Amino acid sequence: MALEITDLNETFEIKGILDESNVEKFQSHFKDFFSTSSQLVINIDELEHIDQVGVFAFEELYKQSLLNHKRFYITGLGSREIFEHLRTIDAA
Repeated sequence: MALEITDLNETFEIKGILDESNVEKFQSHFKDFFSTSSQLVINIDELEHIDQVGVFAFEELYKQSLLNHKRFYITGLGSREIFEHLRTIDAA
């Protein structure tokens, strides 16, 4: 399944597969997001697969949120695994 990003009342739902083949679409969608919004909420309930490149894309969003003093939330099944990875990150 291709990557689909849907805005549902300021929560973005990610559907399909996030991997090296489409990570640029994901990054492009959220590029400069924190310059116009105070928070980003991404629901990954419908994310079927994520590879290491996809995890790094979430890591970059997390770092941007820290550097810009913005809130960043990942919700849904599987978010705990990504959260555990992000917990070890230092924005500097």
